[in-house]
Amino acid sequence: MVMASNTGCTEDTMTVQPDEGVSRARQNLEDTEDRLVTLSEQITLCTRVSNDLKDLSDILVRKSLQNVSLPLRK
Repeated sequence: MVMASNTGCTEDTMTVQPDEGVSRARQNLEDTEDRLVTLSEQITLCTRVSNDLKDLSDILVRKSLQNVSLPLRK
């Protein structure tokens, strides 16, 4: 059994039947596509939350400025 340089793969694991290799590559591609879809959905959700937080922050700043500009009541 011969080790491939810096890959940790053995010669035995490097010999894959063409059909098996294509099938494995196709599955890896599908898995990657699924992960990308999930990541995209999570990024979209994070963007929405970030925008909502910015809007809320703007509202709170305006409210705070209004309170500062009001005269003190006695």
